[in-house]
Amino acid sequence: MVFLLYCFVSLFVYVYFMKYQQKHLHWLEIIFYWCVASLLIQIRSAIFTMNMKNVVIPQSIMFEFSHVLIRLVLYPLVTLFYLNEISAAASKIKKTGVIIKYSVFLLGLEWVSDWLGVFNHTNPYLLGSGVFWLGYLMLMLIIMKVFHSKFYKGYHKP
Repeated sequence: MVFLLYCFVSLFVYVYFMKYQQKHLHWLEIIFYWCVASLLIQIRSAIFTMNMKNVVIPQSIMFEFSHVLIRLVLYPLVTLFYLNEISAAASKIKKTGVIIKYSVFLLGLEWVSDWLGVFNHTNPYLLGSGVFWLGYLMLMLIIMKVFHSKFYKGYHKP
């Protein structure tokens, strides 16, 4: 049941982003950021579940598939929304607001996963998760800036 919920949410968010969201990113950027975001989330999941043992994924196949879907689709999609919105933001105050908004949103998404039983924290880790998501979004912003400097070198950014 949880897997179907995440499937519908991921499909809805994907269709909304691809069809209705005004894009400020090139399609090549979208693919690149999706891959980088998926890689960073995979690394985080591996460190938290295998090395630090802060997170336990239940031994049910539906919870495991749900966790994989969240890592490979939902978190990268939210990251694309973030990068798209921050590309459109004009002032530093708006960009700071976007960073805070998406940090809180990703933190909430993680704790909803915990509440649904997909991503069980073994100890309260609210501050650490908040710091991770803030750092993750800042790292994605730096990656976007570097990618823009290389990708649009000599060309006008659309």
